[in-house]
Amino acid sequence: MKKALLLALTLFITACASTIQSASVSEAYKKYERQEFERTLELITRAENAKETVPEMKAELTYLKAQAHASLGHQKIANTLYEYLVEEHKDSQYGYLASKKMNTKL
Repeated sequence: MKKALLLALTLFITACASTIQSASVSEAYKKYERQEFERTLELITRAENAKETVPEMKAELTYLKAQAHASLGHQKIANTLYEYLVEEHKDSQYGYLASKKMNTKL
């Protein structure tokens, strides 16, 4: 009985973490569109901390984070994040987009 309860609780917590992550990502995009860049960064951090991210999600969140930093005038941070995407996620759409951003900065 204890094992079943523990398993059910674990599944529940995992489901909650997924929901928190999905909701945070969705809300981060909304805040970015409203030019609330500080709040965008907070929501990205919440999504990253909710549960371990798969590589594609990590790339997506990093790209959005870079865009938010660039919009706040934190170009050095944004460039570092773009470089990370180009090096570590070069085969993803976000690596490609980051590469294009970096090429336009040259």
